[in-house]
Amino acid sequence: MNLKKLFYYLNENQGRTISRKELDRLIAKKRNPKQRLRNPNNDSFDSAVIIGELELLGLLVKDRANYTITKPNLITARVSMNPAGLIFAVPRINAQAAKYRLRDVFVAPENNNGALSADMVQLQLIDRRRDRFEGEIVSITKRARRFHRFRVLSVQGDKHATGILLDMPGKFLSLVNLKGLPADTLRRVQPDTVLITSLSGRSVRYQNTNCLQASFVRFEDGSTADRDFERILLKYNLDPVYAEFPLHTYNPDRLNELDASEKKRLLKDRKDLRNLYTITIDGADSKDFDDALSLEIKSKRKWILYVHIADVSLYVEKDSPLDEEARRRTTSYYLANRVIPMLPPELSEELCSLIAGKDRFTVTAEIEIDQANGQIKSSSFYRSLINVNRRYTYNDAEFKLDDESEDPILSKLWQLATKQKQSRISIGRLDLEIPEATLQYDSSDQVTLVKKRSRLRSSMLIEECMLSANTAVAMFLRKRNAPTLYRIHAAMDETKLDVLNTFFNIYNIDFQMHDTEQSTIQEALAIVQKKGESESRIFNMLLLRAFMQAQYNPEPSGHWALAFTDYCHFTSPIRRYPDLVVHRSLLSLLTGKKQAYTQAEVESLAIETSEGERQSLEAERDILKLKLIRMIEQTGKTEFHGFLTGFRPDLVYLELEEFPVEGVVAAMHLSRDAELVLPDPFSVYIKRLSRPAFLGERWQLELDRIDTEAMRIYFKPIWGSSKDQAHQKPLRKKKR
Repeated sequence: MNLKKLFYYLNENQGRTISRKELDRLIAKKRNPKQRLRNPNNDSFDSAVIIGELELLGLLVKDRANYTITKPNLITARVSMNPAGLIFAVPRINAQAAKYRLRDVFVAPENNNGALSADMVQLQLIDRRRDRFEGEIVSITKRARRFHRFRVLSVQGDKHATGILLDMPGKFLSLVNLKGLPADTLRRVQPDTVLITSLSGRSVRYQNTNCLQASFVRFEDGSTADRDFERILLKYNLDPVYAEFPLHTYNPDRLNELDASEKKRLLKDRKDLRNLYTITIDGADSKDFDDALSLEIKSKRKWILYVHIADVSLYVEKDSPLDEEARRRTTSYYLANRVIPMLPPELSEELCSLIAGKDRFTVTAEIEIDQANGQIKSSSFYRSLINVNRRYTYNDAEFKLDDESEDPILSKLWQLATKQKQSRISIGRLDLEIPEATLQYDSSDQVTLVKKRSRLRSSMLIEECMLSANTAVAMFLRKRNAPTLYRIHAAMDETKLDVLNTFFNIYNIDFQMHDTEQSTIQEALAIVQKKGESESRIFNMLLLRAFMQAQYNPEPSGHWALAFTDYCHFTSPIRRYPDLVVHRSLLSLLTGKKQAYTQAEVESLAIETSEGERQSLEAERDILKLKLIRMIEQTGKTEFHGFLTGFRPDLVYLELEEFPVEGVVAAMHLSRDAELVLPDPFSVYIKRLSRPAFLGERWQLELDRIDTEAMRIYFKPIWGSSKDQAHQKPLRKKKR
């Protein structure tokens, strides 16, 4: 399909009105017979589809029977790169448009204007091929990174060094200016040295090649900090140090020191719950305590659950410099044994943190629950003042859940949480059992021990209570049409069924899934659990990968995996910006003030916060991978086990059993050909074994090499293990 003339017309006629008939003519313009002969499949144009997609991208605005061409006729997009360095720009479209799943816009190398991975850009469409728009980057509005790691390839005296940018998909050449650097610094710039550089934003020609111009900042080995931690900070443009911002330092413990009017303002419409017995349950190393719990039993069936959440919005005013910084960070990053907080420590670890024995300002969800069935009967919300009586770690609480004499409410909370969980599973909630990996570190920030364990009951207790608060708040906001951020999760795509059913064949499980109903998935989980621990772990992992990704959305379209019609994130405003948005929306309703956000604002915030969350998950995975790679290097261990999780023509992916990290086996160990044969999405043909291998197969592995720079562990398969061979002979059943 060639639509160059259409896009040229749109660009030249920005701001004008055009009729549908004229648009159809531009889109369906006939080509000469020679063109049709060369491209017989491209002679058909679906005008309605193209116009609809241009509307979703914001390039056309419908006005009754006509359309207005937007001015400027540009798309705001985020750059995504594949491993080869090719750009596919992800349009920043609103949540309603996103459900149509527009394909990303392809940007050819000659049209990328120097854009790099995760940069924000302005994009102009120039063509459409194979149902995908093609574009040209007009401008880069925001660079994703301030600094880049750079490996020196060659040095040209004291003038410049050429090399490649690291931690970047593809290979991008860069030219670093060395002029004016001290002589001792110049002597250290040698091939293979890693520098920290800053890009100028310009490209220069050097030896007939385009190079990104950069300036020297420092040597990578010049820092005394944890090298892996520093690397992640650079890759994701994270700042571990909070700049100085004006802060509200309201300290509830020192209210009597305030003047009467200020004290009255802070306590207005705020319930004093300091005499209500309250506990927190958090990790042993936690400092940012968002939530606390209280419980009152009014009768055998009428139980009142109090979920107290830090009143962060009191300290962080909307659109203040501090709020802008929190919004930019989006979330706290938990990088191995360190935290990059969303809010400054003065708030996240002190004034907002619900520390035992300290008076703290909170927003409370008071929820009446029928203890007989765990269902929520009613709820109310208000600002409050609490004082936590006791702080538990998850491990402390775990051993006291069954003993009512240990704590006035802890065992009762566990009974309530159990009822709620049973009720929620009965209506379709999907509970995946994926063991958590806990890591221990030494004084040099290296991993010394990895343990896998199932979730603690104390963790489940907190989860159920938080779910109650989140769904209650979401329902309250939806019924009042408050512009806010909801947490949504779409149903699983039925195209994933083939992969899951192949698993049943491989592991000789007499079951097939014919739909993606929650009850069907629950049945599958129960059947696999009976088969064995190993099979259950593999199936849970495959199922998790088959799920759609949860995201933030201004539309309350429900959470499929949790089986909630209403759901939002309310319980962690210290570490998640969407929760702070929800607090502001809720409090504006409670106080009768103007809505905290407009619909346009939450549309934009939904995109920003979903992107920010995905980036934090990537950063957390990267640092974990680096730490585990270091540990594997130190142990000297060479033999492992893993199960297949994915395929590419050049390699296969495996999840290791011994460590929560992924490894790969190169095609050269599986076939004499350059590429592997991938007959379908869930198998790969292993020529060396003259048989296919399927997702979920268990292999014995020998360590081949570790590429720390690529964050990748390479293995060679060890064929012949009897235990593994049992898993490598899939039983192909007929579908029932």
